[in-house]
Amino acid sequence: MPERTRRTARRGLARHLVLTYVVLALLVAGLLSWLSVWSVSKLEAHLQRIDMGMAVERVRGDFLAGIDPGRPHRFFHGDPGSDAFPKWLQGLAPGFHKMERGGRVWHVMVDDLDGQRYMLLRDYTEYEQNQVASHWAAVSGLAGSLALAFILGIVATRRLLRPLSRLAAQVNTRGAQPPQTRLAEDYPPDEIGQLAAAFDATYNQLEQALRREQLFTADVGHELRTPLMVISSSCELLREEQTLDADGLARLARIEAAASDMSERLDTYLMLARGSDAADLFARESARATAQGQLAAWSAVAQRRDMLLSLQETEPNAQALLFPAPLLRAVLSNLIRNALQYAGPHAEVVITAGPDFMQVADNGPGIAAERHDAIFNPFVRGEQPDAGNLGLGLSLVQRICEHQGWRVSLQSQPGQGSVFRVELGGEAG
Repeated sequence: MPERTRRTARRGLARHLVLTYVVLALLVAGLLSWLSVWSVSKLEAHLQRIDMGMAVERVRGDFLAGIDPGRPHRFFHGDPGSDAFPKWLQGLAPGFHKMERGGRVWHVMVDDLDGQRYMLLRDYTEYEQNQVASHWAAVSGLAGSLALAFILGIVATRRLLRPLSRLAAQVNTRGAQPPQTRLAEDYPPDEIGQLAAAFDATYNQLEQALRREQLFTADVGHELRTPLMVISSSCELLREEQTLDADGLARLARIEAAASDMSERLDTYLMLARGSDAADLFARESARATAQGQLAAWSAVAQRRDMLLSLQETEPNAQALLFPAPLLRAVLSNLIRNALQYAGPHAEVVITAGPDFMQVADNGPGIAAERHDAIFNPFVRGEQPDAGNLGLGLSLVQRICEHQGWRVSLQSQPGQGSVFRVELGGEAG
């Protein structure tokens, strides 16, 4: 992973963790603040109702006993709804009320006794202002808690992501370290240590498998070249003896061509297996020349299967572009072999070659759309494969095309045949 991408991913994770921490703090602090304000308001209203009820009973008792209650414009009595009460209080029902008038906040207690209504007012303006101040203090506390949560979230996130960032850096440079290196030894046995241990187990298994594949590739390349050299040397000796007739020379030429083709294929497979770019070392030829050679090579097979194999050349006057010959042959031969295997008896297979493309079309049973992508995977075969088909031909075609920057495509529908086309992009000679 590039350093810029790694930093972006780390910032994204850190931002997500901090936001999660802040949102949780906001939810908890907001809920607690709302519950505290709501419960305090309910409790104060209940206590005020009790206090105002006791106060109106006390003042009414003094009034009925002939004692001046001493609350002018705060204590009223008379028939309900009469002019004994100010107009803005006449419509109140018995019970406790909180009202605003003239920029003041009033608590009003209304109580009826023996057909008479008694009403007591108290000015709670300063108290309500203190309540508003306390509410703002709660909001300020909430804001402070959010700021603290944000700071703690940043600190905790950095502390949490520091070992993850170190592990990511070690993973990105793991290929340059000695085989069987274990990253988990640098971490405590927590979740990050478990993650490092899991990576160690997976990477070391892949490392061993890759090593086995590399040894196998080297062994195959070494062991196959020896019999190929023997075949080539024997062919040269036979040709020098000049004792073969025309049929013998034709057979000898086919053996030499087969040995040369096997050597080229071996070079191609080793190049793909090693991931190297040795295509510049190969001989180069045009797509038309490759198509002509493959037509000659596969015509006998098509005749034995009672199939028609033909070649069409497009833009014959266009300048021929040259590409690595072994790779062209490997791609086209596998496409032709695939068509001859699956198109069925009496089918027609047409090879088309142009300056910068190759195409193999058949009028066989076709391929369902849902299988178009999977058919290029290794070991995927058709419904009626030949006995010697391992399902690797189209996979090899795709790997060569990816290596060279070419593009292989498939157009096919059930009952309408198949068309495999290779656009020869990249660099041409």
